[in-house]
Amino acid sequence: MRPLLITASLVALAGVAQAKVTLPGGKVIPDPTISCCSGKPCGLWAIFACACTQPGICNIGASCPGGSTSCDPGTNGTCEATIWHSENDNSCIPSNTKGLDPVQDAQIKPETFRPVCGLTFSLLTRGNAMFKNGFGWYNASPGTPPDPSDLHLLVDCNTADGTKTPFNMLADPAYKGGDIGFFLVTPESHATPGTCAGGDCCATVARVAKGEGYIYYSEAAHNPDNDGSGAYIHLLTYNSTIDPMTFYFAWEDIYKGTVSTDYGDFVTGVSGISCAGAGEICQTGQPGICGLGVTKCDPSGKLICEPVYTPEAEICDGLDNDCDGKIDNGATCPAGKVCHLGTCVGKCTESAEFPCQPGFDCDAQTGLCLDKLCKDKVCKADEICRKGVCGNGCDGVVCPKDQICTAGACVNPCQGRTCNQGEICKLGVCLPDCTQCGGLTCAKDMACDAKTGDCYDPSCTQACPSGTYCKQGKCVDYCDGVVCPGGVQCAGGICPPAGFGPPGSAGDGPLPYDWGVAPGDGGAPGDGGGHGTPFKADDSGCGCGVSRGQLAASPGALLILVLLALARRRG
Repeated sequence: MRPLLITASLVALAGVAQAKVTLPGGKVIPDPTISCCSGKPCGLWAIFACACTQPGICNIGASCPGGSTSCDPGTNGTCEATIWHSENDNSCIPSNTKGLDPVQDAQIKPETFRPVCGLTFSLLTRGNAMFKNGFGWYNASPGTPPDPSDLHLLVDCNTADGTKTPFNMLADPAYKGGDIGFFLVTPESHATPGTCAGGDCCATVARVAKGEGYIYYSEAAHNPDNDGSGAYIHLLTYNSTIDPMTFYFAWEDIYKGTVSTDYGDFVTGVSGISCAGAGEICQTGQPGICGLGVTKCDPSGKLICEPVYTPEAEICDGLDNDCDGKIDNGATCPAGKVCHLGTCVGKCTESAEFPCQPGFDCDAQTGLCLDKLCKDKVCKADEICRKGVCGNGCDGVVCPKDQICTAGACVNPCQGRTCNQGEICKLGVCLPDCTQCGGLTCAKDMACDAKTGDCYDPSCTQACPSGTYCKQGKCVDYCDGVVCPGGVQCAGGICPPAGFGPPGSAGDGPLPYDWGVAPGDGGAPGDGGGHGTPFKADDSGCGCGVSRGQLAASPGALLILVLLALARRRG
């Protein structure tokens, strides 16, 4: 609770990914990081050494008497840090430290965060502070001060050290969606700095509204002592080393204070969050499927674009799986079929059962129905020919539900991919489903189906018939609003390859296209309906689909994912 008058700057460290936060003149904070309190280690190193996966555990080695060679290394559980003695150490302050480093890992960014599942608010310690502070959250809006009526206290003045408070933010009506910020409320007197207003040390938001105490925010620009220079730092933030969705908040709580720089008097933690801006579609700049990425935060809090895919063997799916800039090159198909626009189709030369549409000729060499107007047309590597014109093949295309347009074809990148139990396929990659913390975050107005692990529209009161799905309160066909590549007709939730007859037409005989499984049955009665996927879930329970409401034909479409879940999957 002792305060601080400082200027913050980020100093790059040669060969070190993290940054240091410093005072004017170069003094690094926090300082000290470890000291002795009533014969026991204290400070942020000691606090992080007691932030463990097992309650009641601290990775603090026992004191090492002079001449002893059996010093306790302090390895009692999985903790953020470990501190232990060397022979002839100070009996209270260990000289050995490892893990979450209070100096190297200290950050003043990010200032806002993205909730990804049920949150847990934890009070690590109040230290020996006189103030009985409180801690909570608010909906963050860029450039706008927090609304006083939107300050939600979850750690109040009577919360004891070590208390964990679960909170389902995503289901709370007060959460408006998007990013959130955090705040500290104190009871400090305005008239007598450093003391409790009116002798009452219990901080509340209501008391601050009456002029008793202060509120400090994770968005430093909104702090009451912010003078535009960034001179007063009340918060250092740390990203957990044992749980990528946990952040720690170390506060200093005196208005315009100049005494303390240890940040150990009030330390809180929040799990179930990622940094602001994480979980959005981005482009890595790499070719093929390796170009698709999702944003995540590096250890310094900076947003980066991490690839969803790594290169893999080429298969006939309309995607550049090996990331060499060429689609389906080298992809194989069963005997009698050929890879065409991402699908193994029956050769038109094999049987009259697979006739070409008017305006298309059967190419004897490839067995494909080719546009007559494109016979002598040479297009660029990333273009295809439609009616004599070269283009990307996806302009103006709106694919059926759960499909995306690529290389002039509507494809489902999850078809044929098998996920593990508790995972669901999105954009061709297996992620923890929406029923799990660290899994998918459903888009606005969508809900999580606990049975399938996928997101669905809950606005329909009855189950939708087979071949339809729920969309804004109505059951609509899987071909609703679809504009297929090449102008062919959508049928049964499928855009057939241009040149072949539409699937299911009278007299067509066996289909030349591996259509997969018919659209879902619309969902069970009473659960909102309409969330069946157009391709059967595999035995693991993985529903393989990408909702068109979440992913449009545009490569810049937004899909909220949990980036740290991706890091876990590949870790």
